This record gives sequence, structure tokens and C-alpha cells, in this order.
Amino acid sequence: MKSHKSMILVAVMVAALVLSGDAFAQSAAAPGADAYQKAGSAIGLGIAVFGGAMAQGNAARGFYESVARNPQAAGAINAAFFVGMALIESLVLLAFLVAAGLI
Repeated sequence: MKSHKSMILVAVMVAALVLSGDAFAQSAAAPGADAYQKAGSAIGLGIAVFGGAMAQGNAARGFYESVARNPQAAGAINAAFFVGMALIESLVLLAFLVAAGLI
């Protein structure tokens, strides 16, 4: 019974996603709107880069402080540190793609 309801829910969600392009279609943008879009993208990307840099700095500080307190644990937390740094960087790259209009 529960599986049947979830399958209906998934079907409705897929239908809504397929039809949403027509429902939210917009007319052409007003003249000069492109400049505002570029400015907003630049500001948004700047905020994303700043946030990513702060997050990577905090993560690195925490890693180095923990290694300084317990040098034997460096090997165990090294992989998690680099995975975390990669995830933070991927969020900044995703923000770049959104700001560039590629997504």
C-alpha cells in the first residue's frame, strides 16, 4: 500500500517537472535587464567565492589544530579533510556555473 502511494507521488512529481516549463514560461526580458542579470551574477559569485574561502580556511584551521594536538590521528583524518575540501570547492564551482547561466 505504501509503495503504491509513493509510486503515484513520484509519477505526479515527474509530470509536474515535465510540464513546469510551459507553466512558467516568460516573455522577453525588458531592455537593459541583461546588465542587472550580469551584475547580480557577479555579486552572487563573489559571495559564493568568499563563503567557500572562509569555509576552506576554517576546515584547514580545524584540521591543523587537531593534528597539532594529536599527531598520531593525522593519517585517520587526512582523507576526510581532503574530501571535505573538495566538496567545499565543488559548491563554489557549482555557483560559478549558475552565475554563468550554464545551469
